[in-house]
Amino acid sequence: MNWTKDQVVERIREAWDTLRRVPAHGVPGYRSQWPEVVQDFWEAYTVEAPRVRLSPASGRAIDEMHVTFTWFRFLKGDKDLAQALWLMCGCGMGSRRAGEVLGCHRNTVNGWRREALGLIIDGLKSPAVANVRNVRDCAA
Repeated sequence: MNWTKDQVVERIREAWDTLRRVPAHGVPGYRSQWPEVVQDFWEAYTVEAPRVRLSPASGRAIDEMHVTFTWFRFLKGDKDLAQALWLMCGCGMGSRRAGEVLGCHRNTVNGWRREALGLIIDGLKSPAVANVRNVRDCAA
């Protein structure tokens, strides 16, 4: 498959969205299914807005997220590249805000992002990965 920067950015963004939807803790199925009991009058007529939760991630989305995370191995452990790529492509931060988070200038963060995308695309186009049907198969 011919990978483009837009496709890689989209997959990283999907991985970030899936990661937000994965439950943080707890085993599903081991909680009470009964509704909360209202004890007093002020609890029944609260002023608080209802909490809205994201729908849980599907199994396929979690598998694709794991495959996308294996792409970060092409960055060869350079944490600056990985952080810049994750903040700008995954979290959707702009270069100015990502630069504030990482403590550097926005042009530096843009350069790291471009370099990281280039390394990932080159890694995905390599013969070792191109001959494998599923990228996850070569992650080991």
